[in-house]
Amino acid sequence: MADGNGGVVIDIHAHVMTPEAEEIASPLFSPDKDPFIGFSGPVSEAYNRKHFAEIVPNLTQPEQRLRDMDRMGVDVQAISVVPPQYFYWAEPVVGAKLSGMVNDRLFEIVQAHPDRFVGLGTLPLQDVDLALGELERVVDELRFGGLEICTNVNGVDFDDPRFVPFFEKVVEYDLLLVVHPNGFTQGERLADYYLINTLGMPMDSTVFIARMIFGGVLERFPDLKVCVMHGGGYLPFYPARFDHAYEARDDCREHISRPPSTYLAQMYFDTMVFDPEMLGTLIRRWGADHVLLGTDYPFDMGETDPLGLLSNVDGLDGKERSMIAGGNAARLLNLDDSS
Repeated sequence: MADGNGGVVIDIHAHVMTPEAEEIASPLFSPDKDPFIGFSGPVSEAYNRKHFAEIVPNLTQPEQRLRDMDRMGVDVQAISVVPPQYFYWAEPVVGAKLSGMVNDRLFEIVQAHPDRFVGLGTLPLQDVDLALGELERVVDELRFGGLEICTNVNGVDFDDPRFVPFFEKVVEYDLLLVVHPNGFTQGERLADYYLINTLGMPMDSTVFIARMIFGGVLERFPDLKVCVMHGGGYLPFYPARFDHAYEARDDCREHISRPPSTYLAQMYFDTMVFDPEMLGTLIRRWGADHVLLGTDYPFDMGETDPLGLLSNVDGLDGKERSMIAGGNAARLLNLDDSS
């Protein structure tokens, strides 16, 4: 197979757009409701309009997607909502309808090409009760093995008690949570130079991880499977500052009973860091069993040669490369159980 060691190559980080949902949402939308759009300056906004128009076929047409997957050596994509279509900003009932439409589209693609795609569902997390209803459908009817969520819900972080029932169900169903940011809330200082993406995205992921750790979510739910995109942001490369704070300060031990890095070790990260040396650091620090192949398909900030990036990491044996290329994703999504 394409990973060079007999294993299936699975891309955990690939997006799909649902035009039918966009048609309903567009008249209700304003830029202040979306931090990625709201904090993109005029130069970036103009570029994004052109770029997004160019990649609509990649985001919407499986045939184009399959050709690109073959070129990249990817056997299976775990397809998920494009972040602007989380629709958390919508009124809850409308958001539930839009989430359902996106999930139905993901399901259509999976059903048409079951050997090439698996689905990661989306939920209307602005209303946890509605989200739990859609979660039941995602699991029981659509048979998805995971979800994609944002790093926050309209600025509310996931250590908020309202999300406890959500995490309880995610653990009960043994789902993988793929976490993908959408800009950065309070991003006024990031409007120029596309900083809302290049800096804001990994920074929002870093805040997400910090809140999940210090807020006690990962202590309360040790079996929660969380994979954070873009290499997990910045924290996986600099956990010692958090550990020092835990030892030095009472306010950093309010909800946790051991050093923060030990909770970080429970998490998973994709390979979207662009640099084989940095990827090697990520793998050595957290283990080859905690890193998954990702491309951020089909955006210009994505990786077009994910296996090439992986092959340039020094010191990995064939087993470790196979785990990262697809074995870890198959295990976390329970794909082996369904075969």
